[in-house]
Amino acid sequence: MTEKEATLGRWHKEFFENIHLFVKSGLTESEAKSILEEFLVLSQSTPKPKVMDIFQEPERLEEIGVYTDIRPEPRDFMLKFLDPIMNKFKVEGTENLKLLDGVIGKYPVTLISNHLSHLDAPAIFTLLYNSGPEGRKIAESLVFIAGRLAFEPDFTRLGLYMFGTLLVCSKKDMADNPSLSDVMTKINMRAFRNSQKLQSDGKVISIFPEGTRSRDGRLMPFVDTVYHYVANKVILPISLEGTEKILPIEGLLFNQAVGKLVIGKPVLVGELTKKEMESFPSHIEQISFPGTGDKKQFIIDNLALLVGSNLNKHKHGTYRNLYKGDVRETNQLISIPKKPEEHVVIIGSSNMSVAFACVMANKNVKVTIYSPDSEMVKQSNEEKRDVVHYPIYKLPPNIEFSDKPEVLESATLFIQGTNPWEFDGIYSKIRTHLQKNKSPMVNVIKGFTGSKKGLILEDLNELLLIERERLAVVSGACYPDQIMERKISGFEISAFEDSLIPKLKELLTNNYVFTRTAINSRDTKGVQLGGALKTVYALAMGLVEGYFKRELGGNVDNTLFHLSNRFFNEMVSIGVLLGGDPTTFNGLSGMTDFMLACFGSDTRDRKYGYDLAYGTRPEKITNGFYGLKVLPNLIQLDEKRHPIVTAAYRTVIQNEDFDLVAEKLQMQLAR
Repeated sequence: MTEKEATLGRWHKEFFENIHLFVKSGLTESEAKSILEEFLVLSQSTPKPKVMDIFQEPERLEEIGVYTDIRPEPRDFMLKFLDPIMNKFKVEGTENLKLLDGVIGKYPVTLISNHLSHLDAPAIFTLLYNSGPEGRKIAESLVFIAGRLAFEPDFTRLGLYMFGTLLVCSKKDMADNPSLSDVMTKINMRAFRNSQKLQSDGKVISIFPEGTRSRDGRLMPFVDTVYHYVANKVILPISLEGTEKILPIEGLLFNQAVGKLVIGKPVLVGELTKKEMESFPSHIEQISFPGTGDKKQFIIDNLALLVGSNLNKHKHGTYRNLYKGDVRETNQLISIPKKPEEHVVIIGSSNMSVAFACVMANKNVKVTIYSPDSEMVKQSNEEKRDVVHYPIYKLPPNIEFSDKPEVLESATLFIQGTNPWEFDGIYSKIRTHLQKNKSPMVNVIKGFTGSKKGLILEDLNELLLIERERLAVVSGACYPDQIMERKISGFEISAFEDSLIPKLKELLTNNYVFTRTAINSRDTKGVQLGGALKTVYALAMGLVEGYFKRELGGNVDNTLFHLSNRFFNEMVSIGVLLGGDPTTFNGLSGMTDFMLACFGSDTRDRKYGYDLAYGTRPEKITNGFYGLKVLPNLIQLDEKRHPIVTAAYRTVIQNEDFDLVAEKLQMQLAR
């Protein structure tokens, strides 16, 4: 809001451009102008609440307190102001408010909601107030938890007088103002004590557990500091959609957006006293504390599910992989199966292995991700997320981590998810356990290994003595990050034994991932080589892109696409030389994956090459770098037949001056 209030004159001028919205809603131009003028007058004449004085006079905390009551004039005006703006919003679930009859005032009630806009609190009040008698009763009892920065701008302060507020200070505010940290801690303690008193007086404490506004509309992790406001209380979950469109982050022009507020069923979180439970309404469900694990995290995650269950599936954000992705009902939660059809053990924790785990978790299976890193396993299990690769995403309940090699002995299906450069470190610890189990094994990792054969399935067969008929490979044009985001993706499967393919297609197909048989179902080499070689050529494409942008500036798409045919043809020639069927490279694991890796916006290998061309050598290893490093173990690099990969090798591995190498390569390609 500081940017929005850069100058008072700019604010006034831009704000009056909202006249068209009010006229469109049925007001005359003079009525619209009058309501905007009244907003400006009230916003400037309505003072900051007394609680803000505490930051100048901390010793007055006990005298002033942290509670600010409703002011009728601003409230009545804001209802009038917001009505034409929000008349395309609808309210669903009002019948759930009746479940709170006889509850408010007798038991502590907390309202929780996702957070999209500065207008969320006024919007919740307005929509509930206008939804009927039960809604109005709830609205008039709301007390929102509000950070001190919400009271600073004139533009937002007016809306906060529509309801009661309790001042709190965020961790960030405390970190930014260390001299005030002591008084801020006292403010937060007093706010919590006040909240309990207000709830016993019939008020509904209202919080945004994400702690701040979501910038993309998707649900963010709930912060653990809200725990004390929700534990052992009745929770009323609210789900908002569309408020972020009313007032965009930039500018002061309102939009008459379409949106909705969904009221979920109230639920008791935790426990009340034994006496209170004797008279507690039986129609309100209860979320009890778990017997083991992080109880605080369990409660917080379950509250996020209550809010997320009434949001569009594309808004689930951090929690999206907890919902079933193979059914039409978009908000049905994945559960731990009582009788799993498969026990899938994924060997190695990597970006791709975790993405595959989330895809398969949609089925009636148990998934265990094996990693020898005991500390990572312990933390990931406690927090239900891969703390290394995808710390932002919560994982389904039927996924767990294990550092015990014995877990491999109960698998009905293995997924090879170890990155090539970590291969020896992982498999040396599990070799004997792996040989006791004859279940199929599917590789999902792209890239070359450091062996003489250079391919993962060949190493599994010849070095670990896993029978060929048990082996398969799945590959496709997919970023694991986008699989985690549930964006439409696809794979193809190749296996030494065709009978493995139908089961794998079933496990790896849902409403956002589509899996098919490879063009040549038994060309496991070709499918592996397409995925491995494209990483090398993506790195080379990044080098070329960085070089030409540095030399010529601007967009160099003409150059890159002109060269793409040469890159792909060279890739196929090496793939055939290494034993792949040329037709296989026309599939998802060949041309399609090549195009994504070389021109997609999120490819790590291309970025590695791009940064290198600008003089920065990234620290984090990629499949393309490792593949380029070991490629001479598999073929003799021929500058005439394979000028692109040879030039990349000289630059990336042998550290030759890329400008000189690029100049020579340019002349070769021109010929």
